[in-house]
Amino acid sequence: MFGSIVLEVAIGMIVCFGSVALIASSVQEAVASMFRLRARTLLAGVTQLLNGHALVLDIYNNALVNPRSDGCAASIGNLSMKLAPSYIAPLNFARALVDVLGRGRVAFGNLRPALEAISDQQIRDCLCSMYDRAAGNAAAFETELAQWFDSAMDRISGAYKRQAQFWAFVFAMAVAIAFNIDACHVLTSLWKTAATGLLHLPVPAPEANVNDAVSTLDRLPIGWSDPPGFIETLYRIPGWLITATSSLFGAPFWFGLLGKITNLRGAGDKPNVAA
Repeated sequence: MFGSIVLEVAIGMIVCFGSVALIASSVQEAVASMFRLRARTLLAGVTQLLNGHALVLDIYNNALVNPRSDGCAASIGNLSMKLAPSYIAPLNFARALVDVLGRGRVAFGNLRPALEAISDQQIRDCLCSMYDRAAGNAAAFETELAQWFDSAMDRISGAYKRQAQFWAFVFAMAVAIAFNIDACHVLTSLWKTAATGLLHLPVPAPEANVNDAVSTLDRLPIGWSDPPGFIETLYRIPGWLITATSSLFGAPFWFGLLGKITNLRGAGDKPNVAA
C-alpha cells in the first residue's frame, strides 16, 4: 500500500492506539457529563480558594455566577449540581464577589468594613490588600480579583486534567482487556501480514467517531478466541498496559500523527504550483 512494511505497520499501530484513545476519551467524557464532574471540581476549587467560607454559597447564589439557579440554596449541599456552572468567567466571579460583599447596597468606596468583617484571616488580609492597591478604583479591584481567581483555576484545571487522564487510562485498560488489544501481539501480527503484502487497513478520518473506531478495530488482529490460561494472561498484561498508556496522548495526537505519516512521499513534500 505504501511501499514500506515499516510504514504500513506504523500506520496500523497508530490506527489501533488512536481508536482505543478515542473510545476511552469518549467514555470518560460521557461519565464526566453524567456525574457533572466539571461542575463539582469547579465548586471544590472555589471552596478551596475561599477556604470554605460562607462566601462560597453567597457567590453560587449570585446570578452572575449561577444564572440557572433560583439563588435560594441554604447550604452548599442544597446546590443543584444539574444547574451549577461548569465554568465561571473570572470577571463574573469578581463582580459577584463585590456584590456579595456589599450586599448590593454598599458603595464600593465604603466596602472596607465589609472586608474587615470576613472571619477568615487569610481571605480577609488578601482581599483587604487588593482593595487597598485598587485605591478606590472599582475596575482595578475587580481585575485583581479576576486574576486571583484565574490563577487558582489554572491549578484546578490541571488537577481535573490529571483526573481525566487517570480515568481515560482506566477505561482504555478495560477496552484493551475486553477486546484483547495486546500491542505486542498486534505489532507482530501486522508485521507478518505486511510482509505478505496483504495488509490493507482503512485510515479513519480525523473527525472519526466511536463507531468508526470500533469498526476499525474489527480489522485488526485483536479479540478473544479461546479463554486464556493464567500464564498466557500474564504474557498479555504488558501489551494491554502499552495499549492503555497510549490513550494518555489522546486521540487528536494519534490522528494528527496518522495524517503526517500518510502524507509521506519518497521525494519529500509536493512543491506548490505557481498560479
